[in-house]
Amino acid sequence: MQNNRRCNARYVYSLCCIATLGGVMFGYSTGVISGTVDSIQAHFQLDPSQTGWVVSSIFVGCIIGSLAAGKLAEKLGRKPVLMLATIAFALSATGSTFADSFTLFSASRIIAGLGIGLAGTVAPMYMSEIAPASIRGKASGIFNLSLVGSQTLVFLVNYLIGRGMSEAWLVDEGWRWMMGAQFVPVAMMLFCTLLLPESPQWCITHQQGERALRVLEKIYPELNKEEARQIIAMRSESKNTTKGGNPLHDIWQTPVLRYALIVGCSIAILQQLTGASIVMYYAPLILNTGDMSKDTLLFQTIFIGLLNAMGAFIAMNLYDRFGRLPVMKLGTIGAIIALLLLSWSMYTQQSGYVAIGSALLFMMMFAISWGAGCWVLISEIFPPRIKSYAMGLAVSLMWIFNFLVTQFFPVLNEIPALQQAFHGAFSFWIFTAINLFCLIFLVRFVPETRGVALDDIEQLLASRMNSGSVSSSVPMASPATHNMEGKP
Repeated sequence: MQNNRRCNARYVYSLCCIATLGGVMFGYSTGVISGTVDSIQAHFQLDPSQTGWVVSSIFVGCIIGSLAAGKLAEKLGRKPVLMLATIAFALSATGSTFADSFTLFSASRIIAGLGIGLAGTVAPMYMSEIAPASIRGKASGIFNLSLVGSQTLVFLVNYLIGRGMSEAWLVDEGWRWMMGAQFVPVAMMLFCTLLLPESPQWCITHQQGERALRVLEKIYPELNKEEARQIIAMRSESKNTTKGGNPLHDIWQTPVLRYALIVGCSIAILQQLTGASIVMYYAPLILNTGDMSKDTLLFQTIFIGLLNAMGAFIAMNLYDRFGRLPVMKLGTIGAIIALLLLSWSMYTQQSGYVAIGSALLFMMMFAISWGAGCWVLISEIFPPRIKSYAMGLAVSLMWIFNFLVTQFFPVLNEIPALQQAFHGAFSFWIFTAINLFCLIFLVRFVPETRGVALDDIEQLLASRMNSGSVSSSVPMASPATHNMEGKP
């Protein structure tokens, strides 16, 4: 095949947009609780521990769903797992909207977590496999954009539903309307997921070459069918040597796979340690200047989401042009500067525009770097033979550390001696140090994956292990060498 074969980018992006509806539900399901927790607490007359469970119960489902996602995606295929996630979201939306007890509401949130765990693992996996390497950064970045965009949308929806309404109405009915708004993206996901083809890479691995060819013909209108069949047959034969093998055994026996697993999981964990979730969840406390109403504070949190979405959009358009690492390094440096400004405003008790501006700058820098980059990297840094298992583990670790950070931040932040001495700045100095470590980690351990075929990722990682830098001999993706995640 010739190296100048063109792809149907519009078709690829349309598939990615459908797959990323899982990201929309991911963001919506996690964000919707922010505007409803007070009303739910009052409606069901919950004590503090039960209120905490209303918020955190979803993480239980997220962890279970992401751990199961890899094995299910390998056995059933990417599309069936996305359908399972859709069903979970539909059940959750129904249960949480019409729940008549705290138990039913909690169970519905756990089911939502299962859907998030499945979709959050399999959607970026599918998108990285369907997209040619030349546009894989932008295609994979659509997932993060949908996630943060839907979080911003749910902040706006909650605000519009609750604006000007009485407290009694919010307690009796308002929170149900906020939960019920999930039915719109659920219906879209249910209909559109039916239109998705299966991942060509999964089809090849499971000896369904003709099925893979039908998808690849749409991605590459100029595809030479006979040559494509030969390549598919060769790749099916080579992949069958590892199909059915134990990924844990392969990882244990192969240093480069261990390296891939450690680096990929570290990327997922570090994303949660940057402090972005704290700025997002505790935005009203950071933005509060002491003279703002609740409606004003809730409205200002929308700007946190908007800056996050803007950063995600910028990142997805830069990754394929300049590479993952340069953009992530620049964004991490910007995040460090923003955190220093934010912590300085807290330490000197200079609230107002400095706090607001630095929080907004941090969210944009995070979105450009670790917010978008994490999802792109973990979808492509794992070699194909361990990808399903490794992505499931990485996403589950992401959720575990998200839970730990959000649970222990208030404990650390409210230590009387630290609060009296530093006025809340101490916690953000810790996040600043972690972001500095993130920058060092990028420089030292993470390879540049721009334009590299997924089949060549293992060789790329071996080069990084052996020399400490990416070898120029690592082949870039071309139609003749691609691993069928997008280029034949």
